[in-house]
Amino acid sequence: MTTIAIESVKHSPGVTTAAVAMAAAYGEGAVVVEADPSGGDIAARSRLALEPGLLTLAAAGRRVGTALDFSPHLQRLPGGGGAVVAPVDPDQATAAIATTAPRLAAAHGAQLTIVDCGRIFAASAARPAIRSSDVAVVVLEPTVAGVEHLRARVGSLDRPVLGRLVALLVGDRPYGANEVARAVGIPVVGALAVDPRAVAALYAGSAARRSLLVRSARTALDAIAEIAAPAEVLA
Repeated sequence: MTTIAIESVKHSPGVTTAAVAMAAAYGEGAVVVEADPSGGDIAARSRLALEPGLLTLAAAGRRVGTALDFSPHLQRLPGGGGAVVAPVDPDQATAAIATTAPRLAAAHGAQLTIVDCGRIFAASAARPAIRSSDVAVVVLEPTVAGVEHLRARVGSLDRPVLGRLVALLVGDRPYGANEVARAVGIPVVGALAVDPRAVAALYAGSAARRSLLVRSARTALDAIAEIAAPAEVLA
């Protein structure tokens, strides 16, 4: 199993959508875990129940040292893959994340685990999930502000055990992947297509896997697989 942690350094410019698009691109065996301390969005966007989800996973793994198993706590995502959805209440979400985050990378029930960590800050309960991941992906808009915020923080960001920290753009304007990579000093694995209709379809499940958004997410996964070798990110 490979674990990808997805985060942002300022606001959250598509972190959850990036995670869900990657799950749709991968398909069966991919699990998105909402570990954003500000609360979850997937249940509301996809009209899913809040349970089973992160609350039931945390309850099942309350004993320290207990191995986590995603399977009983998953719901199917309309666009493909599964999700462990978080509650919308930040206090509930933070408590559940604090219980589960250090063990998400070792959890059973997924070929690819994508942890949506939201915006990262010093006291974020999601930071242990980033440190234990195989690859950490920072999502940003390729604007002057987006690049400068990442460049200011890149040296202080949590690194996965193997130090694989990469960036993923939301759109490719005004700056492209090569320009952003030179500016921030970490690899850029691609640019997600900006298409509001495709985003809506992703959460509704209507032809989502054929969209340019999901195809661009697959391209990013392929690039992550190359960077993460010999870890087998893709089946």
